[in-house]
Amino acid sequence: MIEKAKDSILVCISDAKSNSLVIKKANEIAIKENARLIALYVCDRNDYQKKQEKGFLQQNLDLAESFGAMVEIIYDDDIVAQIVNFAKLYRVKKIVLGRNNNQRNFFGLNKSICDEVIEKIEDIDIHIVPFYENFSIKQFENNENIIRDVFISLFILILCTLAGYVFHFYKFGESNIIMIYILGVFFIALITYNEILSMTASIICVLAFNFCFTEPTLSFSFYNKNYIITFLVLLIVSFLTSKLASRIKKSAENSSNMIYITKLLLETNQMLQSKITKSEIIETGCNQLSNLLKRNIKYYDILDNEIQKPLKFCCNSVKEIEISDPEEEKEIVEWAYLHNSNAGATTRYLPEAKYLYYTIRNNTNVYGIIGIYLYKDRLDSVENKILLAILGDMSLALEKEKVIEDKNKANLKIKDEQFKTNLLRSISHDLRTPLTTICGNSDILLNNYKNLTESMKLELFQDIYDDSQWLLNLIENLLSITRVEEGRMKLKIEPQIVEEVIDEALKHINRDQIKHNINVDLEDEYLMANMDVRLIIQVIINLVDNAIKYTDEGSNILIRAFKKDENTIIQICDDGNGIRDNDKGKIFRKFYTSNDKITDNNRSIGLGLYLCKIIVEAHGGSIKVEDNKPKGAIFTFNLKAL
Repeated sequence: MIEKAKDSILVCISDAKSNSLVIKKANEIAIKENARLIALYVCDRNDYQKKQEKGFLQQNLDLAESFGAMVEIIYDDDIVAQIVNFAKLYRVKKIVLGRNNNQRNFFGLNKSICDEVIEKIEDIDIHIVPFYENFSIKQFENNENIIRDVFISLFILILCTLAGYVFHFYKFGESNIIMIYILGVFFIALITYNEILSMTASIICVLAFNFCFTEPTLSFSFYNKNYIITFLVLLIVSFLTSKLASRIKKSAENSSNMIYITKLLLETNQMLQSKITKSEIIETGCNQLSNLLKRNIKYYDILDNEIQKPLKFCCNSVKEIEISDPEEEKEIVEWAYLHNSNAGATTRYLPEAKYLYYTIRNNTNVYGIIGIYLYKDRLDSVENKILLAILGDMSLALEKEKVIEDKNKANLKIKDEQFKTNLLRSISHDLRTPLTTICGNSDILLNNYKNLTESMKLELFQDIYDDSQWLLNLIENLLSITRVEEGRMKLKIEPQIVEEVIDEALKHINRDQIKHNINVDLEDEYLMANMDVRLIIQVIINLVDNAIKYTDEGSNILIRAFKKDENTIIQICDDGNGIRDNDKGKIFRKFYTSNDKITDNNRSIGLGLYLCKIIVEAHGGSIKVEDNKPKGAIFTFNLKAL
């Protein structure tokens, strides 16, 4: 059976103290009708809002959230239009509004928000919750900008009056002086942050014009009764101008703030999406939060269901008070993780804490816990929106990183299985031939030793030795690769004379070398390099053995060493058939051979060159192959010179 979607009840939030009554009433209606509660706050993002009102606003938003309401904040100057559009968009069943019965609507000129909403909505029930708020001049005492605004207003009015005297002296008409005062009121409304001041300025400019420029001057009386119309028009135009300027200013501020916030959130999202590693995502997100909120940030990572030590991201403009009880903060972090919920400052769980903690999560996983330093402060609604938006972006970025990490682990596991399969297949195939040869030759020697000539015996012994030597080198390579890949091989880097290292390597070269011409060319017999001598000997052995295997008998092999810049360069050159261009980028891969098969007729399983590569790279060097002139190949690797 398909469950019917719940109806929605929309309650409008304001910064009024009595708005809590409206929220409670809306919650009662939502519970009674089993409906979803939506709380909407439309604001003009006025940064100079009274601290007392900001406190009530946050309390009202918190109250709505405590009732389980979906809180939405919209930035716009036209509150009524946004309420109407939002109600239609979400198809709400009822709207709950508050009305201050102390407000008076004279001649219908100053309609309340309730009246305008009722006029524009016909098909939605509207519940009005009446309340009374006493007006007090103390409402303005906390505005730290009121004195500044008063002086600015007086200064502009004085300038307008002085300009009026100048106009009057040069016999300009009174209409020009009136325009000066209207312009002054316009500037007052733009510059100051109190609408009452701009309205008061409208009245003062009428009085100033009457006092200074109407007969008799320097008196509030006037002879010409036509001035009554002039004063009335001046008052109305000044008042409307101030209201219009205030709206323009608020609209510009709202647009500017919204553009700024949107830009910051977009930049943060792009920065997070461009990061690859988990540490980069955490560092970027926390630094952005610290800079945007101007607060210190802590991040607790979650690894294997364990909370790690916090990473701290400090804002230079914030001086943090030391936490008296770190264990208590740790307890809050653990509670937030276990309950997958926010905790600490301004929440129901230990609200006296200095940090507010949020979990960074998706539907199934908690990636980390972030702490925002508040200490007797609180995030306003806009800061909270920014915080939640960035936490959402961080969650998506961390989820993406985890998916990539899991995919890489899966690929690594597949490669590991392929490695084991290839290794077993290679060893089973390639070990069978030399072992079969050794067993066969040994059987011949055991059963027919007396019947064999000395030359035949020597040949059989030589074959047994060659095959066993090949097997020994193969096992050494496998063990070395395993130790390097598992990180168990500790390099003993020491200064070594290159000539001595090459001589030692040539002593271990397969006896087939007698069929090739091997020469050594050293730029300096005392040429030295930093190396693990045992491993570099193995590199030289593998490279020379490789040259012997893939060149014809009688070919020339040259081992060359010289110093270039800060490196010692060692080269193994041959004049064989060389290496095809499409093989040059592949021959250092594990299990790769010249014909791109696991094994070939030269009894190679493609591990020798791979081992050379990882050993040289472990020394901080590099290895490459290039063509020899006129034919052949040159293998070059470098070590740190002395």
